[in-house]
Amino acid sequence: MLDGAVRIRLTALTASFRAPSFVAYQLSLAVPPLATIFGLLSAARGHWVMPHEVPWLAYRLTYAARAMDLEAIYSVERKDAADTPRFKERNIVQREFLVSPELDLFLPAEWRDPFLRPRYQLVLGRSQDLATVSSIGPASLEPVSTGPVTGVLLPAEVVARNGVTAVLQNLPVAFTPDPERAPVRVTMFGLIDGKRSTRGLQFVTIEDGAGWLVRDRESGVVVPLYRQEWILDGR
Repeated sequence: MLDGAVRIRLTALTASFRAPSFVAYQLSLAVPPLATIFGLLSAARGHWVMPHEVPWLAYRLTYAARAMDLEAIYSVERKDAADTPRFKERNIVQREFLVSPELDLFLPAEWRDPFLRPRYQLVLGRSQDLATVSSIGPASLEPVSTGPVTGVLLPAEVVARNGVTAVLQNLPVAFTPDPERAPVRVTMFGLIDGKRSTRGLQFVTIEDGAGWLVRDRESGVVVPLYRQEWILDGR
Protein backbone atom coordinates (compact mmCIF):
# COMPACT_ATOMS: atom_id res chain seq x y z
CA MET A 1 0.00 0.00 0.00
CA LEU A 2 1.30 3.46 -0.95
CA ASP A 3 -0.38 5.88 1.45
CA GLY A 4 0.30 9.58 1.36
CA ALA A 5 0.42 9.74 -2.43
CA VAL A 6 -1.11 12.58 -4.43
CA ARG A 7 -3.33 12.52 -7.48
CA ILE A 8 -2.73 15.51 -9.76
CA ARG A 9 -5.12 16.16 -12.63
CA LEU A 10 -3.89 18.27 -15.53
CA THR A 11 -6.25 19.42 -18.27
CA ALA A 12 -5.65 21.24 -21.54
CA LEU A 13 -7.36 22.15 -24.79
CA THR A 14 -4.92 20.08 -26.84
CA ALA A 15 -2.11 17.59 -26.45
CA SER A 16 0.33 16.01 -28.88
CA PHE A 17 2.81 13.24 -28.25
CA ARG A 18 4.70 12.69 -31.46
CA ALA A 19 5.01 9.07 -32.57
CA PRO A 20 8.65 8.27 -33.33
CA SER A 21 9.66 7.28 -36.87
CA PHE A 22 7.03 9.42 -38.60
CA VAL A 23 8.47 12.53 -40.27
CA ALA A 24 6.19 14.03 -42.93
CA TYR A 25 2.97 12.99 -41.19
CA GLN A 26 3.07 13.62 -37.45
CA LEU A 27 0.85 11.14 -35.65
CA SER A 28 0.14 11.59 -31.95
CA LEU A 29 0.42 8.77 -29.47
CA ALA A 30 -2.71 8.22 -27.38
CA VAL A 31 -0.67 8.17 -24.17
CA PRO A 32 2.42 10.25 -23.32
CA PRO A 33 5.72 8.37 -22.95
CA LEU A 34 7.40 8.25 -19.57
CA ALA A 35 9.95 10.74 -20.94
CA THR A 36 7.15 13.30 -21.37
CA ILE A 37 6.10 12.79 -17.74
CA PHE A 38 9.66 13.47 -16.60
CA GLY A 39 9.52 16.64 -18.69
CA LEU A 40 6.41 17.70 -16.80
CA LEU A 41 8.09 16.98 -13.46
CA SER A 42 11.09 19.04 -14.57
CA ALA A 43 8.87 22.00 -15.52
CA ALA A 44 7.05 21.83 -12.19
CA ARG A 45 10.20 21.66 -10.09
CA GLY A 46 12.30 24.02 -12.18
CA HIS A 47 15.26 21.75 -12.93
CA TRP A 48 15.91 18.66 -15.00
CA VAL A 49 14.44 15.69 -13.11
CA MET A 50 16.02 12.27 -13.70
CA PRO A 51 14.50 8.87 -12.82
CA HIS A 52 16.78 8.37 -9.79
CA GLU A 53 14.99 11.35 -8.17
CA VAL A 54 11.51 9.77 -8.35
CA PRO A 55 10.94 6.48 -6.47
CA TRP A 56 7.78 5.67 -8.44
CA LEU A 57 5.06 7.19 -10.60
CA ALA A 58 1.84 6.18 -12.31
CA TYR A 59 -0.53 7.92 -14.74
CA ARG A 60 -3.26 7.68 -17.32
CA LEU A 61 -4.53 10.05 -20.01
CA THR A 62 -8.00 10.27 -21.54
CA TYR A 63 -9.17 12.59 -24.31
CA ALA A 64 -12.34 13.55 -26.18
CA ALA A 65 -11.28 13.31 -29.84
CA ARG A 66 -8.47 13.32 -32.37
CA ALA A 67 -8.05 16.19 -34.84
CA MET A 68 -5.68 17.26 -37.60
CA ASP A 69 -3.86 20.54 -38.19
CA LEU A 70 -1.54 21.90 -40.85
CA GLU A 71 1.75 23.25 -39.60
CA ALA A 72 4.39 25.30 -41.41
CA ILE A 73 7.94 24.35 -40.52
CA TYR A 74 10.70 26.84 -41.33
CA SER A 75 14.19 25.37 -41.57
CA VAL A 76 17.34 27.40 -41.00
CA GLU A 77 20.97 26.42 -41.44
CA ARG A 78 24.45 27.72 -40.72
CA LYS A 79 27.84 26.40 -41.76
CA ASP A 80 29.39 26.55 -38.30
CA ALA A 81 28.67 27.80 -34.78
CA ALA A 82 29.92 31.33 -35.61
CA ASP A 83 27.88 31.65 -38.80
CA THR A 84 24.60 33.58 -38.95
CA PRO A 85 21.58 31.26 -39.36
CA ARG A 86 19.89 31.60 -42.76
CA PHE A 87 16.47 30.59 -43.95
CA LYS A 88 16.64 27.30 -45.89
CA GLU A 89 13.14 26.06 -46.71
CA ARG A 90 9.50 25.96 -45.66
CA ASN A 91 7.47 22.75 -45.43
CA ILE A 92 3.83 22.06 -44.67
CA VAL A 93 3.09 18.95 -42.61
CA GLN A 94 -0.05 17.41 -41.20
CA ARG A 95 0.00 17.23 -37.42
CA GLU A 96 -2.41 15.18 -35.38
CA PHE A 97 -3.41 16.25 -31.87
CA LEU A 98 -5.70 15.16 -29.05
CA VAL A 99 -8.66 17.30 -27.95
CA SER A 100 -9.52 18.03 -24.30
CA PRO A 101 -6.94 15.74 -22.70
CA GLU A 102 -7.08 14.89 -19.00
CA LEU A 103 -3.94 13.54 -17.39
CA ASP A 104 -4.12 11.90 -13.96
CA LEU A 105 -0.71 11.73 -12.31
CA PHE A 106 -0.04 9.67 -9.19
CA LEU A 107 3.13 10.68 -7.36
CA PRO A 108 4.77 10.64 -3.93
CA ALA A 109 3.42 13.34 -1.60
CA GLU A 110 6.47 15.61 -1.98
CA TRP A 111 5.29 16.47 -5.51
CA ARG A 112 2.20 18.28 -4.25
CA ASP A 113 3.94 21.65 -3.71
CA PRO A 114 5.79 21.77 -7.08
CA PHE A 115 2.48 21.31 -8.90
CA LEU A 116 0.73 23.87 -6.68
CA ARG A 117 3.32 26.44 -7.76
CA PRO A 118 5.06 25.12 -10.89
CA ARG A 119 8.31 26.90 -11.73
CA TYR A 120 7.74 26.80 -15.50
CA GLN A 121 4.72 26.47 -17.75
CA LEU A 122 3.25 22.96 -17.88
CA VAL A 123 2.53 21.53 -21.34
CA LEU A 124 1.14 18.27 -22.67
CA GLY A 125 3.45 17.87 -25.63
CA ARG A 126 4.46 21.02 -27.48
CA SER A 127 4.74 24.59 -26.25
CA GLN A 128 1.26 25.40 -27.60
CA ASP A 129 -0.33 22.52 -25.64
CA LEU A 130 -0.62 24.55 -22.45
CA ALA A 131 -1.92 22.65 -19.44
CA THR A 132 -3.34 23.66 -16.08
CA VAL A 133 -3.53 21.85 -12.77
CA SER A 134 -7.27 21.44 -12.24
CA SER A 135 -7.09 19.47 -8.99
CA ILE A 136 -4.69 17.99 -6.46
CA GLY A 137 -5.96 15.49 -3.94
CA PRO A 138 -4.88 12.58 -1.79
CA ALA A 139 -4.43 9.12 -3.22
CA SER A 140 -3.98 5.74 -1.62
CA LEU A 141 -2.62 3.13 -3.99
CA GLU A 142 -3.10 -0.56 -3.27
CA PRO A 143 -1.66 -3.40 -5.35
CA VAL A 144 -4.21 -5.39 -7.37
CA SER A 145 -3.66 -8.41 -9.57
CA THR A 146 -6.52 -7.68 -11.98
CA GLY A 147 -8.44 -4.66 -13.12
CA PRO A 148 -9.78 -2.52 -15.97
CA VAL A 149 -7.35 -0.05 -17.52
CA THR A 150 -7.62 2.70 -20.12
CA GLY A 151 -5.32 5.47 -21.31
CA VAL A 152 -2.17 3.77 -20.04
CA LEU A 153 1.16 2.40 -21.19
CA LEU A 154 1.56 -1.27 -20.39
CA PRO A 155 4.98 -2.91 -20.39
CA ALA A 156 5.20 -5.34 -23.32
CA GLU A 157 5.40 -8.31 -20.92
CA VAL A 158 1.97 -7.44 -19.48
CA VAL A 159 0.49 -7.13 -22.98
CA ALA A 160 1.88 -10.54 -23.98
CA ARG A 161 0.89 -12.21 -20.71
CA ASN A 162 -2.74 -11.08 -21.07
CA GLY A 163 -3.12 -11.23 -24.86
CA VAL A 164 -4.76 -7.80 -24.96
CA THR A 165 -5.01 -5.60 -28.04
CA ALA A 166 -2.58 -2.69 -27.84
CA VAL A 167 -0.49 -0.50 -30.12
CA LEU A 168 3.13 -1.59 -29.61
CA GLN A 169 5.74 1.14 -29.66
CA ASN A 170 9.37 1.52 -28.58
CA LEU A 171 9.54 4.60 -26.38
CA PRO A 172 12.18 6.36 -24.27
CA VAL A 173 11.70 6.29 -20.50
CA ALA A 174 13.67 9.53 -19.97
CA PHE A 175 16.38 11.71 -21.49
CA THR A 176 19.64 12.99 -20.09
CA PRO A 177 19.97 16.80 -19.80
CA ASP A 178 21.13 19.08 -22.60
CA PRO A 179 23.35 19.26 -24.51
CA GLU A 180 23.67 15.46 -24.94
CA ARG A 181 19.93 14.78 -24.48
CA ALA A 182 20.32 11.03 -24.95
CA PRO A 183 17.68 8.40 -24.04
CA VAL A 184 18.24 6.83 -20.62
CA ARG A 185 16.61 3.63 -21.88
CA VAL A 186 14.24 2.67 -24.68
CA THR A 187 11.80 -0.20 -24.29
CA MET A 188 8.59 -1.51 -25.82
CA PHE A 189 5.19 -0.56 -24.44
CA GLY A 190 1.62 -1.39 -25.38
CA LEU A 191 -0.59 1.72 -25.63
CA ILE A 192 -4.17 1.33 -24.38
CA ASP A 193 -6.25 4.10 -25.93
CA GLY A 194 -8.22 6.25 -23.46
CA LYS A 195 -10.60 8.07 -25.80
CA ARG A 196 -13.78 9.25 -24.07
CA SER A 197 -17.01 8.77 -26.02
CA THR A 198 -20.75 9.22 -25.51
CA ARG A 199 -20.72 5.68 -24.14
CA GLY A 200 -18.01 6.63 -21.65
CA LEU A 201 -14.55 5.17 -21.36
CA GLN A 202 -13.72 1.84 -22.94
CA PHE A 203 -11.60 -0.41 -20.73
CA VAL A 204 -9.32 -3.37 -21.27
CA THR A 205 -9.41 -5.92 -18.49
CA ILE A 206 -6.05 -7.17 -17.26
CA GLU A 207 -6.42 -10.60 -15.68
CA ASP A 208 -2.76 -11.02 -14.70
CA GLY A 209 -1.12 -7.77 -13.68
CA ALA A 210 2.14 -9.55 -12.76
CA GLY A 211 2.76 -7.08 -9.95
CA TRP A 212 2.35 -3.98 -12.10
CA LEU A 213 -1.14 -2.76 -11.23
CA VAL A 214 -2.30 -0.49 -8.43
CA ARG A 215 -5.75 0.88 -7.68
CA ASP A 216 -6.40 4.28 -6.16
CA ARG A 217 -8.83 3.67 -3.29
CA GLU A 218 -10.10 7.25 -3.60
CA SER A 219 -11.00 7.26 -7.30
CA GLY A 220 -11.03 3.57 -8.20
CA VAL A 221 -8.61 4.23 -11.09
CA VAL A 222 -6.37 1.27 -11.97
CA VAL A 223 -2.95 2.08 -13.47
CA PRO A 224 0.45 0.44 -13.92
CA LEU A 225 2.99 1.70 -11.41
CA TYR A 226 6.53 2.35 -12.66
CA ARG A 227 9.18 1.87 -10.03
CA GLN A 228 12.50 3.66 -10.16
CA GLU A 229 14.58 0.49 -10.56
CA TRP A 230 12.52 -0.65 -13.54
CA ILE A 231 12.68 2.74 -15.23
CA LEU A 232 16.46 2.86 -14.79
CA ASP A 233 17.43 -0.78 -15.35
CA GLY A 234 14.36 -2.69 -16.52
CA ARG A 235 14.30 -4.92 -13.45
